[in-house]
Amino acid sequence: MITYKIDIMEELKKIGINSSTAKKTGLFAQGTLQKFKSGDTAISVEVLNRLCAVLEMQPRDILKFTEDDSDREFLKILK
Repeated sequence: MITYKIDIMEELKKIGINSSTAKKTGLFAQGTLQKFKSGDTAISVEVLNRLCAVLEMQPRDILKFTEDDSDREFLKILK
């Protein structure tokens, strides 16, 4: 399971980007902001790239993988 290592909205806030600014400038769409707020990591590589650029971070600073039961079940199927 992939999860956020950081609070995306908090990190954006630290650099002066709030929801209004992100929407107004076209940096992130409303739906994407909702995903950030809810912890939904189903974002595009383009959005991840934009996050890395504005936050000056690497993907590994933003996301982490933690194996869970559904991942283990999937791996059993492959064996």
